[in-house]
Amino acid sequence: MTRVFHCVVRPAPALLLALLALTAAGQVRAAGCSVSSPGLAFGTYQPLTFSGKLTSTDKSSTATISVVCSGIVTGGSYTLALGPSLVGSGNRISTRYLSNTSGGDNMAFNVYREFSYTTVWGDGITAGSMLGGSIPAGDSSQSQSVYGKIPSGQKTLKAGTFSGSLTMTLTYNP
Repeated sequence: MTRVFHCVVRPAPALLLALLALTAAGQVRAAGCSVSSPGLAFGTYQPLTFSGKLTSTDKSSTATISVVCSGIVTGGSYTLALGPSLVGSGNRISTRYLSNTSGGDNMAFNVYREFSYTTVWGDGITAGSMLGGSIPAGDSSQSQSVYGKIPSGQKTLKAGTFSGSLTMTLTYNP
């Protein structure tokens, strides 16, 4: 019941282009359900601020997480947990990181449950809270939005390709 997503950030010349692509590496099947997402695209990220010239700002994006179920005999519910980043310090959920394949510091980012960026989408145990919903009997499709943000002012980042993996776990509760 685990789905692996890959995250990639590609640089633009002199600036960092942040593209977080959630791409399926496999298919999840749990009680006739699958989960997918087209990804988060942040656009160009400016890590530096120079008075009157450049300003570093948060970069944000929205993605849709889809849960599609078929052949469910009795309804139930589901939870979706999002695991830690593979690099960085701490629990790696409260702040997630992408590593720079050219070397240098990791890029901090996170994925949130709501547009206000207050509740991190996590595993519900280590940090953050899970997404959830109900699954009716028969065939169904549910969607939920998630919100990604790269915080401003990451002035030590070098231009390069940033990448990482996150694991999303779908749990069906009949």
